[in-house]
Amino acid sequence: MKNQYLIYLYQLIVAATFLVGNSIIMAGDIQPHCAYLPIDIGKYGKQPFQNPPEIRAENGKLDTTFSVQYTDAKTTTLGGCPLKLRTYNGELTGPTLRVSQGDVINLMLKNRLPKETPDQIQTQFEQENLNAYLDTTPASYNTTNVHYHGMHVSPVGNSDNVLLAIPPQSDFGYEVKVPDDHPIGSYWYHAHAHGSTAIQVGSGMAGALIVEDDPKTIPAALKAANANEKIFVLQTILYDQQGELNNITSLFPGPSNPTPENCNDQGEMDTWHCSRRHITINGQIVPVITMKRGEVQRWRLIDTAFRESIFFAVEGHDLHEIALDGNYLGRVDTWKAGTPIELQSGYRSDVLIKANMKSGDYRIIDQTASSKKSLRQINEPENLLAILRITEETDNMALPTSKEMAPLAPFGDIDLRKEAVGVQEVVFKLGQDAKGEKNYFQVNYRAFNPDHVRQLELGSVDMWSLTTVGDPAAIPNAIPPTPHVFHIHVNPFQWERNGPDGKPQLVWKDTLLVQGPAVTNIYTKYRDYIGKFVIHCHILDHEDLGMMEVQEVVNTPVAQAH
Repeated sequence: MKNQYLIYLYQLIVAATFLVGNSIIMAGDIQPHCAYLPIDIGKYGKQPFQNPPEIRAENGKLDTTFSVQYTDAKTTTLGGCPLKLRTYNGELTGPTLRVSQGDVINLMLKNRLPKETPDQIQTQFEQENLNAYLDTTPASYNTTNVHYHGMHVSPVGNSDNVLLAIPPQSDFGYEVKVPDDHPIGSYWYHAHAHGSTAIQVGSGMAGALIVEDDPKTIPAALKAANANEKIFVLQTILYDQQGELNNITSLFPGPSNPTPENCNDQGEMDTWHCSRRHITINGQIVPVITMKRGEVQRWRLIDTAFRESIFFAVEGHDLHEIALDGNYLGRVDTWKAGTPIELQSGYRSDVLIKANMKSGDYRIIDQTASSKKSLRQINEPENLLAILRITEETDNMALPTSKEMAPLAPFGDIDLRKEAVGVQEVVFKLGQDAKGEKNYFQVNYRAFNPDHVRQLELGSVDMWSLTTVGDPAAIPNAIPPTPHVFHIHVNPFQWERNGPDGKPQLVWKDTLLVQGPAVTNIYTKYRDYIGKFVIHCHILDHEDLGMMEVQEVVNTPVAQAH
């Protein structure tokens, strides 16, 4: 009786907390510790850092089974909140898959989520249909598939085919053949069924996929840094006051400046910044990494968030970047302490950290960001991500040199700008109708439809011109051109950025923030594989609501439009 009384008293306090004007959020159904209040990091965080469990290929094959299922609220909590979320194997972060060049991934996906009733499916459809001009019926929230993000593998059949829809209570076997010359590096996998992607990834359906270093070519200093590597699956796991996620509008941006008043308006409390949820690393809240003085570790940073800019920095430490989006740079780019690594949804960055010679605790943070740099176009506050604890022990390790890293660049010194002959255009359109009731989420002014296909010629090299547009000025409360995150499957692209010395440098990526209305040019070559795949915005609710397009690489000349 005493415990029941305490829970009841807690719920009354929570209800009073959200009293705004004449509106009250009733707390009768709120689970203990699931209320939209700050999480007590001292109580629920600051545990020793843990890499996700891993599954390694053996004898050229990685054989595994994933069960898509709800977490058990009796055993799975975050910030003390019992969770019922869609996951792989009932865990908040999927296992790390480790393969080598030439291996085969045999993944049996067993969708054990319950079948929805026709009424439930219709309710889900209306959530999306009321907010966007859809051109096709999206998948139900319990329908799924797997995308191998960044991997240069076949997009058809039972390989990296995101046009598949695997319904509840069914099984599907993936066979993904990794080429012998596949770039070594950090990739990831996640759910990608159109219509349910944001809900599922926002629940934690993602994990790291590592193509291992070749022991014959890896520099000794990098091999030593790999020995205690850390995998950072950075997640924005979103859940309501019942510990669930069943509403796509929860994944919308919410107020630019969250306050008790505007967060309480029209269900905004369910959105990420209003809900007070915390960025997690491998399902942990502010974990503690322990290193010796002078020790060097490799950290694989993977931004799997559905909509989050993370400006990653470690107090008092340089970040020695060696790879972007899975591809070795062929050098060491050292970003001085205080200069963050920019991560947008879908980005990866591999960095080497050399621990300070002064022992103590150092904060690992998501730095403050101005509205000009933020994906949400707001001034973002600092977030504490983790803590680096340096002990009194010393292990003064060496960093690899740029000369040692140069042979690891997967494409050598190729400059696709000199080879490109064709132009492909992508215009991300987020706008609204004249009544302000529905939005347009479009690529080149069309919402996603699997029957609308852009054809590309195998072996050709194209420049892709990327931009974003908003509403005409005559539309009431016109939406300006907003940032979007371009992602293309199968083939990476070249892009020019400014390096740590401020000078332009070419890098290889598969995901890129497009600020608009300025045009960003990238360059890519369609190698090895024919078949259909997609480009889309990696703000995942944007993709679900129509901001995606099918591409098809064909082995015949493609007629050019005039």
